[in-house]
Amino acid sequence: MFTRVKGDFFGSVSIFLLLMAFWLLISASLDWQHILVGTIFSSILTVFWSNLTISEKFRTEFTAKQIFLFIKYMILLAIEVISANITVAMIVLNPKMPISPGIVIMRCDLERSLLRVLYVNSITLCPGTITVELEGNLLIVHAFTKQYGQDQENSPQYKRLLEMEAVYKND
Repeated sequence: MFTRVKGDFFGSVSIFLLLMAFWLLISASLDWQHILVGTIFSSILTVFWSNLTISEKFRTEFTAKQIFLFIKYMILLAIEVISANITVAMIVLNPKMPISPGIVIMRCDLERSLLRVLYVNSITLCPGTITVELEGNLLIVHAFTKQYGQDQENSPQYKRLLEMEAVYKND
């Protein structure tokens, strides 16, 4: 039924640890039942991930700079989510309700699939914006206000992801 984990030991351990950390974060409990269930599901998902994505040529490798940039990105994203919550709350609580929903079409020049997905989900995670579609290099975003949607084109998140992609290309 289950085959062994293919050659990328570091990648498999990394995925297992990330899944386990996520499980412990959402379960908010450190009792033995939660740890056991998390270990079982994390192991199963790691085996499936390994069998689907690992080939003999591919190895999961991270450099210290990539990890640092990712942590920096996540902190920036948390700040952006908090800022977006405040902005949306101010719009909703304003007696005039200055809502002007609109669709914004913008370019997404990120080449790596993982970074593109991270960017699209980051936009959707921020209140007031939803990514409608990513087709080729075009990104369609629906925003609470047109100006808020247009601000996504020059967002610090996008610039940070472009920086991360440059590091991937150089490694």
